[in-house]
Amino acid sequence: MVRLGNAPIPGPPGRLARWQRWWNQQRGRPATPDVAVLASLLTDLKSATIKTLGPAHPAVDLIAITHPSIPALTPLDLANALSHAGLRSWFALGEKKARSYQPSYAIQSRAAFAGNGHGLCASYADLFECWFENSNLLWHRVLFVSLTGHALYASLEAMRDAYPRWRPEGPRVVDFRAGLDAQDGFASESDYWAYVRSLIVGLAGASDVGKRPPGMVLLGGENGTHPVLLETVRDALAELYPGEGLVPPLSINATAVVDPTYAAARGMAVYARRRQEVPGDCKEGRECYQKRDEERREGDEVKVELH
Repeated sequence: MVRLGNAPIPGPPGRLARWQRWWNQQRGRPATPDVAVLASLLTDLKSATIKTLGPAHPAVDLIAITHPSIPALTPLDLANALSHAGLRSWFALGEKKARSYQPSYAIQSRAAFAGNGHGLCASYADLFECWFENSNLLWHRVLFVSLTGHALYASLEAMRDAYPRWRPEGPRVVDFRAGLDAQDGFASESDYWAYVRSLIVGLAGASDVGKRPPGMVLLGGENGTHPVLLETVRDALAELYPGEGLVPPLSINATAVVDPTYAAARGMAVYARRRQEVPGDCKEGRECYQKRDEERREGDEVKVELH
């Protein structure tokens, strides 16, 4: 995972690479070495889940997974890893046409956005109606900070709907040297937190999104409410946007908000529940959507009489 976190975005696999993937899969082996690592992690997670739920629970084979936005972690590798681990994803169900209407994956910041109750359409039973509702949601400039024992993941994004079909844009950082357990690698604890602070400050200068202060701060990871982390984020925002009078949501008592440890998982649970209720290709015809859109623009009520 450290190598993936530091590697650039890979290009599409060539003919030989595709053949090697296919050949390995036909022989029951992981498609690539990266897939082997991912499949091992997923298999361990599956085993732990089955053990926790107990034998009376239905088989665990269909899941909604979220992960940090790691450039070298491709949807193809993740799909191959899920298959090798005996799992299926809610993001890959349905016909090819249906998949084009649904997101192919959900990064952790978006999942936490949904887990905190943002960006969720009420009319999810109809795909086009949900799209229309999402198009009228307010945009939020969101700073997401997730701290675990192994890594720091932070992003600064403009968010509206929680499950977009496109790859979200915005600066982000995944640093495996900045996990909470890595403090011993620094000269002092203050040096470690200064490094974490520098990573957060560096986000603002990486994109136009950072030119204005975030209106929302979301936390993630089992150490997301660490007191020093909260203070570090506050200090970073104060340095980035002096005189803005910023009062970020971090001032809220951490016990009164969604637990950062489970925020992203909660967002994925919402998505999985919706997909269980409504198939991924459940939609009206395009002409119905266009007709309803015309009626909205006209603003006229239509009366239907039954005889």
